[in-house]
Amino acid sequence: MKFKRAVSLIVALVMICSVMLVPVSAKEATGTVTNYAVSDYIGDYDRDTPVIIVHGMSQNDTYLLNEDGTRMTDDNGDYITGWPLEIDVMALIKQALVPLIASVVSRSDAGLTEAMRKGAYDGLYAIHKDPQGNYLTPVEVPCYEYPMSEMTDEIKEYYYNILPLQGLAEIVGEENIYYFGYDSFGDVIGETEKLHHYIHDVVLPQSGAEQVRLCNISLGGTIGVNYLESYPEDNFLIKRMLFVIPAIDGSDIIGDILTDNLSIVHYDEMLYSKFLPSLLGQTPLAYLLNMVLRILPKDVLKSALSGLAKGVVDAGIRSTTIIWALCPTDYYEEAREIWLADEEYALIREKVDYYMQARANFGENLYKLMENGTEVFDIVCYGGGMFPLCKDYNVTNGDGIVHSTSASMGATFANVGETLPEDYVAAGTYCNNPAHDHISPDRTVDPTTGLLPCTTWYIKNQDHEKLPHNDVALKMAFDIMTDDAIVDVYSRPDVYPQYNEGRLVNKVREYLEVWETADKSQLSDADYELVQEAVDEINKQLSETIVNTEKWKEAEEELRVALISAGLMESTDPTDAEKTFTSVLQSFNEGVNFVFDYVF
Repeated sequence: MKFKRAVSLIVALVMICSVMLVPVSAKEATGTVTNYAVSDYIGDYDRDTPVIIVHGMSQNDTYLLNEDGTRMTDDNGDYITGWPLEIDVMALIKQALVPLIASVVSRSDAGLTEAMRKGAYDGLYAIHKDPQGNYLTPVEVPCYEYPMSEMTDEIKEYYYNILPLQGLAEIVGEENIYYFGYDSFGDVIGETEKLHHYIHDVVLPQSGAEQVRLCNISLGGTIGVNYLESYPEDNFLIKRMLFVIPAIDGSDIIGDILTDNLSIVHYDEMLYSKFLPSLLGQTPLAYLLNMVLRILPKDVLKSALSGLAKGVVDAGIRSTTIIWALCPTDYYEEAREIWLADEEYALIREKVDYYMQARANFGENLYKLMENGTEVFDIVCYGGGMFPLCKDYNVTNGDGIVHSTSASMGATFANVGETLPEDYVAAGTYCNNPAHDHISPDRTVDPTTGLLPCTTWYIKNQDHEKLPHNDVALKMAFDIMTDDAIVDVYSRPDVYPQYNEGRLVNKVREYLEVWETADKSQLSDADYELVQEAVDEINKQLSETIVNTEKWKEAEEELRVALISAGLMESTDPTDAEKTFTSVLQSFNEGVNFVFDYVF
């Protein structure tokens, strides 16, 4: 039963984690060294107007509370959190184990679908809500009503580990950075009201400033959309507004979950061949689990997965308006009819309808904001597909989490792996200036159908959740927020071109630290020269803000290999025997699929 339990557990966790749309792995930044790209450019920085960070999902912990208002703790004395998400795995196993055995024996659904739904619901107890959106277990959502300069070292380190804002602090000072903490499973209307209070009653009085700069990241983009609709009278308070990979039109992941359009339900090849290797890597475990999935009849397995998805929605999405704010417009009517039609959900339905109207009015509201003098910018990632749970994961251009049309406020993208037609010309919807050649060099993006064609930057081949590890993207975001000389994509194309490529520096920083702390006296001249040459190439590229992803990866690999060759690091590469074993299992997996698909 170990494999059966593993299958149930892994699929459940995958389903649950896929819902948590922000960059969960942003916390991987913990303990890493963040350096910023160097250039000769010195900005015209505004060091007086405070910056408010409206973070993405998971970038602020929440804590479950006892009846007396104290934080709950587990048997080890650790706090029980609503985020990072507390999951009772045993609840799923207890519900699903017997029905799973019965379904395998009977070759039919012996209550497994309902058990998976109930198990997922029970396992996500930390985010249970009533039909009005109130938590069944109270939670505490930290939001510190003072700048980062007044935070304790422990709290400050926590936020710096989530979002590497050290470079921003170097520009404007910690006294001018405010981190607006909100609930990633909260009420989008209520969280918007909190931001309104935060600006009026905290930031402006404390700073003495007349305006603020807002940085809306990922899920924080939904709060930005709602803010412009709910508080147009505040337009004059916003000097600059930067959106970073924002979910303006939500994410297809949430849309497909809410409408039961998951790839693993629709596509056999994804279910039995691609999904687990894409999640776990090309590992023996992934291929073994692929074969174990065959213990259930196909229709039973797919029904069980749909039940699991329904349990996730019932537990944490149905009554959570900020997650509904991630439902794309094209999905909303169908999803609304499925989940919000009952009268007991009338309040949730009313709030989500209000938000969807705010989204429909977003373009008009954005332009009113800009007419008032606010400068608005956007940073978008593109070039990949979507998370494999999405039905059109390998078609829709995205950054893995947010489809690029959503993040870019309506820009046009070619499908993954394709280019725009040869005779395609820029639509010119929001910019028809003939001097602006907006089509991307790789002919995959037409930004002129997006709301901000002249103030949107595009980063190719950059994963959503790994953006905090991209030093160039961080530096660009900090400069756009604070540098009055940057007014559009043409302000400094030699430093920040409209189209750039992604790179991640977290591993390289670890490698450089190994080299910096190594006892070089024990190295041979050849080893020293090999490593130093690789280090020099990395440092050369780190000094540049225009990225060549392929060249960067080559330099990163050369440094890794050089350090291993010099005996300064151990290799984590699979052995030849492990590679052979994985290859054999992959072939066997393909053979099993063939037998089940064409013989049985």
